[in-house]
Amino acid sequence: MEERMDEQRKRAYQDRFQARIDEWEARLEQLAARARRAEADLRARLLSEESGLREKLAEARARLRDLMAASEDGWDEVKAGAEKIWVDVRAAWERAGEQASEDLGADQTAPESDRAPQPESEAQGPSATL
Repeated sequence: MEERMDEQRKRAYQDRFQARIDEWEARLEQLAARARRAEADLRARLLSEESGLREKLAEARARLRDLMAASEDGWDEVKAGAEKIWVDVRAAWERAGEQASEDLGADQTAPESDRAPQPESEAQGPSATL
């Protein structure tokens, strides 16, 4: 029974991780659309930021694959790596957001699902933070 709970907990974590990737990708598409409408010099800066964010999201997708393949023994280590990627994604987003806010007057704050992590015992399903 405990093994089944561990598998359910892992699956719920993986689902939340995938939901975060999806939400960040949607926000990134909004940024890309603004960049396409911006002036040439601003466009170049925003497209550079977009590229960096896409690289971070690719890393997040790789961590999700690692999570899905992780054994019981390796789970905690893989999970720690997955948590770190969100620190990196958030930092990259904040850098891009500061630039976009200054240049476009747009709100580029991090998505709500990416607020401070909660312990797993407090997580409330797929929309809860990791």
